[in-house]
Amino acid sequence: MYIELKNINKSFGSFKASDNVSFGIEKGKLIGLLGPSGSGKTTILRMIAGLESPDSGEIIIDGRVVNNVPAAERGIGFVFQNYALFRYMTVYDNIAFGLKLRKEKKSDIKKRVQELVDLIGLRGLEKRYPSQLSGGQRQRVAFARALAPNPQVLLLDEPFAAIDAKVRQELRSWLKDMITRLGVTSIFVTHDQDEAIEVADEIIITNKGKIEQTGTPREIYTVPTTSFTASFFGQPTMVKDYSAFHTFEKTENADGAIIRPEFVKIFKKNEPVKFRSSVSEGVVERTSFRGSSIEVAVRVGDVLLTARRNVSEESVSPGEKVYVFVYRILVTSGGSVQLIENSALKEESIFI
Repeated sequence: MYIELKNINKSFGSFKASDNVSFGIEKGKLIGLLGPSGSGKTTILRMIAGLESPDSGEIIIDGRVVNNVPAAERGIGFVFQNYALFRYMTVYDNIAFGLKLRKEKKSDIKKRVQELVDLIGLRGLEKRYPSQLSGGQRQRVAFARALAPNPQVLLLDEPFAAIDAKVRQELRSWLKDMITRLGVTSIFVTHDQDEAIEVADEIIITNKGKIEQTGTPREIYTVPTTSFTASFFGQPTMVKDYSAFHTFEKTENADGAIIRPEFVKIFKKNEPVKFRSSVSEGVVERTSFRGSSIEVAVRVGDVLLTARRNVSEESVSPGEKVYVFVYRILVTSGGSVQLIENSALKEESIFI
């Protein structure tokens, strides 16, 4: 592993930000640290950067324990949430700042800055000041400044938080492409699930100072290993008693279930329904247009589920009675979770 954290503990007074945290990251990977506010993800990032020191445990980069290595000597580039550009410096001087501190040759600085200006797609804007740039352009300059000294590791603390939705979407793709081409080991902190799934090679889920789960975005989403991870993604509905949904086998020691929108199929009363004995009757409470789909809030007994219908399907309306087929659930037991399919499906599935 290129970066390793071994049994890291860190407290701020009575608050435990890192509780025996251990994980490893391979060289060249783009890792998403994902979790709710206060889960410890930013503290992990700052300890790797050398901006905070762990109370115990080891931080290892490229085989070297760096606990006592000053931040400036760790070979790390850091991109802050608010850009942190020098507002009285031009694009060129912002990018060149770290190289000038290292007293690099002017010719080498010029060459490196031009390489990075081309990389971030801002050729011709070298003499502009941050106030003359858009939010997306400022963030690209911040990336370039962090990359200028050729860091071993690039750390990004919620890098898209201050950018509007459309530009944020464009920058996600740009960042992933850039880091793939450069091959620099990178870690970014986010609380945005979609962002982590789209950008990261691997995701590390944090919760209350602990690591809940690590894996690829697909593994984390489709095979959650803890009830927290299962409930953190998407629009889950927490159900105490899932017996209201027919033909699910009982699971011993179950204390509840999680139902995601993609686990639910809604049928209008005039539509053909397979596995009719397994459906429940529900009442539509509201609908929301989501572009490629219609989000439907439907009440089944005391449970309000979220489901989706394709825009090409006949619409449903608030107050309409419909059939609801829940074909999969995530059953929780303590902190563990198990995926259970509706027994009516047997070996056959009508869903693709």
